[in-house]
Amino acid sequence: MAGVLSALIAVLGTLLGVLVTQAFQRRAAERDQVFATQQQLRAERMGVYSDFAGAVTEFRRGQHDRWHRKDEDPDGSAYFEARVEAYRLRGVALHALFRVQLVASSQGVIDAAREAYELTATMHKASDKTEVSLLGDQARDAVEHFVQIASSDVR
Repeated sequence: MAGVLSALIAVLGTLLGVLVTQAFQRRAAERDQVFATQQQLRAERMGVYSDFAGAVTEFRRGQHDRWHRKDEDPDGSAYFEARVEAYRLRGVALHALFRVQLVASSQGVIDAAREAYELTATMHKASDKTEVSLLGDQARDAVEHFVQIASSDVR
């Protein structure tokens, strides 16, 4: 009888050990999955935010070029080409803005991105060199503000 009781206790102890080990392994696997997902989202946000900042910076450069080519010769081919390039860069920047809207975790990041895009989009409407320079500076500052806010979203 003592041998049966000892065997029963050993079997129950083994089963209890298996159940406890399985519970700990399940929790560890869930934590690993959550961590991997967070890291993947962080990397995605880093890429999207970086791409947006680069796209708006290029769009800003294109808007400067468009304005200066128009100021030099509004009927010239250089202005036409600069305008076409500005339209292309606008599309790239808008696409990057949409991606920001898809991955951002806060409305503040989206608002900062939208402001940077909109300020850049209006640069070509400047009436003189001083105004285009001022609008360009505002757009650059808005991109820097976006980067500052977005950096807290990837930490």
